[in-house]
Amino acid sequence: MKIIVKKRLSGVPLEKRKDTAQKVIEKLTPPKKIILPMSMHLGKPAKVVVKVGDKVAIGTIVGEKDGLISANVHSSVSGVVKKIENRMINHQSTKVVIIENDFSDRIESLHTKNKELHSIVENAGIVGMGGAGFPTNVKLQPNDEHPIHTLIINAAECEPAITSDRRLLIEKTEEIIKSIQLILDTYQIEKAMIAIEKSSMETIAHLRKNLTDPRIQLHILGDLYPQGAEKLVIKHVLSQEIPKDKLPFDLGVITLNVATVHSIFIASVKQIASVERVVTVSGTPIKEGKNLCVRIGTPVEALIDACGGFTSSPRKVLNGGPMMGKLIQSLDEPVTKTTNLILALSEREATIPEEQMCIKCSECVNACPVGLHPILISQAFRHQDLQTAEQLGALNCLECGACSFICPSKIDLLKDIRAVKNQIMEAKR
Repeated sequence: MKIIVKKRLSGVPLEKRKDTAQKVIEKLTPPKKIILPMSMHLGKPAKVVVKVGDKVAIGTIVGEKDGLISANVHSSVSGVVKKIENRMINHQSTKVVIIENDFSDRIESLHTKNKELHSIVENAGIVGMGGAGFPTNVKLQPNDEHPIHTLIINAAECEPAITSDRRLLIEKTEEIIKSIQLILDTYQIEKAMIAIEKSSMETIAHLRKNLTDPRIQLHILGDLYPQGAEKLVIKHVLSQEIPKDKLPFDLGVITLNVATVHSIFIASVKQIASVERVVTVSGTPIKEGKNLCVRIGTPVEALIDACGGFTSSPRKVLNGGPMMGKLIQSLDEPVTKTTNLILALSEREATIPEEQMCIKCSECVNACPVGLHPILISQAFRHQDLQTAEQLGALNCLECGACSFICPSKIDLLKDIRAVKNQIMEAKR
């Protein structure tokens, strides 16, 4: 008799806590000031092209992309440039442009001489809005060597609490479908697959009623974290792995986040730059969780206030989910293009248990979605053995945090791996 051993699926099950899934998107009144970091994307920061005292409108370019992997930054309000200074945003120093809102809401439409879609997207400053921040125009750049056969819309909100994309799919269905069709037609792509978790039942039912174009199909994912990562979505949808040192387009695939697809519609049809996004605000200390449509550059404090403030003092406030989110050091920090969740944690939720000795259980190995040995990489880092850490594949880590989450000894494996990755990359410069 042949015995088949089924390997455990990589990843970890998480408590979803999608308390805002039924909350209709509310438009937040723009604040008195906005703070626009020049680094809201992967790659080089944008170059400031305004000076203090300049008048700007909604859509005026205040930061110009600097190189291929970079993105334009536009004013999200009309008003006057008040300050240009350096600030710590998302734990990195970046130049910011601070604009005082005059509340006239003057709009400067996109000026794109080249009407090709990738040029419109480039001019609009659209980046991956699911968290990665990769400039979208680079993905959409025509490439005869690698014709695209599949467009994957990544609708997997696998981190707890995030519901902004599922609300967009329900409330902006027609615009998102038109955007998908535009991309399919422009690049003569055969099909689009909307990859969404099976727990998003309301959204799945809604899409099944509204998807009439046979080129656009649903692909139902399981509920393990972190299947929303680009490489994992491609693996789930197409049963193909991206080879080392290759990119999705090498396989004939483009992946785009739901909010990114919606921004492409706004830019191409309404000629408006990437100046706002939907953000979920949630967490135990928040009085009322909401999904808010906010202008890029809005201070986080304004979002908290719109939700009724805190009912108790939070221990931590995160930009992003509990697994990959970054600590917000001041509520004056702004919403950026990649902010999809503001999450407040209570004292109990934020308390980190004391680290114990590794018990050699291999749970971190089972949980790793890319097949690494996190504990060995962590040990190599603690011995400052960068060569071994690199040989073990540290640079392939998705930084999803599944290993730290599952570890019964509560070893902060992700912290060690992030640190050794930075050291390896620094040594290569």
